[in-house]
Amino acid sequence: MSSPADRLRRRVVDPLKARFVGRDEVVDLIALAVTAGEHLFLYGPPGTAKSAVVRGFATAVHGRYFEYLLTRFSEPNEVFGPVDLIRLREGVVATVTAGMLPEAEFAFLDELFNANSAILNNLLTVLNERVYRRGAESHRLPLISTFAASNHLPDDDALGALFDRFLLRVRVDPLPREQLPALLT
Repeated sequence: MSSPADRLRRRVVDPLKARFVGRDEVVDLIALAVTAGEHLFLYGPPGTAKSAVVRGFATAVHGRYFEYLLTRFSEPNEVFGPVDLIRLREGVVATVTAGMLPEAEFAFLDELFNANSAILNNLLTVLNERVYRRGAESHRLPLISTFAASNHLPDDDALGALFDRFLLRVRVDPLPREQLPALLT
């Protein structure tokens, strides 16, 4: 009988490594993050398959997945869910979380450092405590791991606390020229 780690390697890790040429370290770190219940930050230029590898992993393990590209104009309701207007008419502030980060087991936040302070402040509690709060409402999250990516590292000291929540970090560089034939195959 095989162990869960053996099954994860055979059914998820090895196929992803075969599919994503030159991304063995990234695949291994995603598996480590999920196994340890930690978060992984991926740093590198566009077009290096950062989001594709994370998406492939979440799909392979059949996890509830949320993905969002953050901009400075993104609003918290785009990530955490909008206010339930029906309940609001009844005088209750509630959030519709279906399909949003509060219901995800795996989340991928692309261009993390582009988000505004309202989203970033909420993420501190989400990443650290696996809890989302809006007013009197509190959601315990099923979140196993959050993956974030950026084309740049934070240069604002205010982002230090958020960056610290990502214990695992990896630089994802473009494939070297000699690996391009393997990619085409």
